Amino acid sequence: MLAGTKPVLVHNNDCPEIFYRAMSEKEFKQLGPNGEITVKGTENFVTQSRSYLEGLRSRVGGRGGRNADKYTALVRFEMAPGTRDALIAAGKKPEEIGQDINAVHLKMERGSETFGLRPGSVDVFNSMIKGFRRMDDW
Repeated sequence: MLAGTKPVLVHNNDCPEIFYRAMSEKEFKQLGPNGEITVKGTENFVTQSRSYLEGLRSRVGGRGGRNADKYTALVRFEMAPGTRDALIAAGKKPEEIGQDINAVHLKMERGSETFGLRPGSVDVFNSMIKGFRRMDDW
């Protein structure tokens, strides 16, 4: 769409937003009936970038590479429009979040937005799930 002579991005409010999470078989089996995530520990991250997760999985050494064999399931979440905006509204950046369990941890990792769902903020994500499925090509 044009605004004057400049192109602008317009979000189609009817289109779902897609998020991904790589997880272990155990975590996959613990998802709720609608795909709800249960945070055990500090936080569970989701992202809209499948390529970011693929990059972590293929890394040699470092945190992603060391744990890559544990993340055997890639789950695709189909979310209500406005999910990203809701996560950002409930979020805090790394220098602000501290031990706040009620905020979403907003991070940029390797050029991709990631959202750390904490025990008090996971419902922001879970309440917007429209569908989910395990990706066969992971």
